[in-house]
Amino acid sequence: MIANIVHISLNPRGGSERLAVAVIQALSEIGIDIDLTTFEEPNISKLESAYGEVATSAIKKIKTITITNSIGMAKISKNYDLTINTHGDMLPYFLPYFSKNNSITYCHFPLAKYLIESEDPEYCRFLNGRILSTINHTNPSTKYYDFVNMSYANMLRSSTVISNSEFSRRVISRAFGIDSIVLSPPVDVALFRKVALFSSHARTSKDAILVISRFHPTKKIENAIKLAKLLKQQKVGTEMKIVGNIPPNRDGYYLYLKHLVDRYNLADYVTFEVNVSFSRLLNLMRECKVYFHPLLGEPFGISTVEAMSAGLIPVVPNIGGHTEFVPLKYQFHTFGEGVEAVSSALNAPNSERMLISDSVRRYSIDSFIHHFQQIVTNLTTRKIKV
Repeated sequence: MIANIVHISLNPRGGSERLAVAVIQALSEIGIDIDLTTFEEPNISKLESAYGEVATSAIKKIKTITITNSIGMAKISKNYDLTINTHGDMLPYFLPYFSKNNSITYCHFPLAKYLIESEDPEYCRFLNGRILSTINHTNPSTKYYDFVNMSYANMLRSSTVISNSEFSRRVISRAFGIDSIVLSPPVDVALFRKVALFSSHARTSKDAILVISRFHPTKKIENAIKLAKLLKQQKVGTEMKIVGNIPPNRDGYYLYLKHLVDRYNLADYVTFEVNVSFSRLLNLMRECKVYFHPLLGEPFGISTVEAMSAGLIPVVPNIGGHTEFVPLKYQFHTFGEGVEAVSSALNAPNSERMLISDSVRRYSIDSFIHHFQQIVTNLTTRKIKV
């Protein structure tokens, strides 16, 4: 059996890339040959530094890597036994022979549907020149984005869909009328527990709040700054550290956030750290007591699980996938409730931090690989019986 993994690029090394690598690892362990279709050559050395030798050894076993700017009819030379789109939140990829027996789509959240319908400028630039279907767009009466939207819907309806949380499963069901299997994404919980919670380095926690997020308008980091304004006014905590990456030549949103900090007179309370190393991130986790997630409706929250693994108390909005694993008392609806939750979290005893860390061990990479292998085995067994 040979499977084709489809992913935009493994090189960003974010949550969806961690998932794609874990899928490759899972298939390799059960003897399935793997091809990869992507838009950028994988940087093996960077992937190895991010995911370790065990994960990248599976990548090195890939039979064929197809680098393409347009996944179209000319690029597909064979019908695969199994096609797995690990970027199903963003990448419309549909082939006529897809079925629930030979295609898996991991959809963190059906984001592409809303980006296509709104003709989001950034997403439009990504799609420009890419017909992500083997069905040629030849009907002049069909708008291009209507066509892409149709391809996205066909992809989901013609595959076994996996979502990352019950929250995302309900959204996908409402949008497309299909049910999906819930399998939370893999998180290296063991690493964060080892180097932050059980490290030989003394934990020097301050009454500090940590925010980890890519600097992009969709992440709503301004909510963290609005909360910081109230925290400072009520003398809750000593500082808030906002940590994240900025895409090349895309610092406009970051500058806007810095302006907000100045506007609210928070320069002595809020600090930014940009494009930090992983070791620096771990140090920050050891230094802080509370992790704050600013986005309402987060589909899952990988960074929240990482922070919890490291012994930080999470404070999150009360809508989203993270409500499925964050204790109710640390969920908030209003900023006032957020201040109360942060205050309570700062005073949490070490025993509670240990319980918080223990509670997310079920999201480990090994657990994900085991359950994904079960899904593949059930699917391929069903296919043989048919």
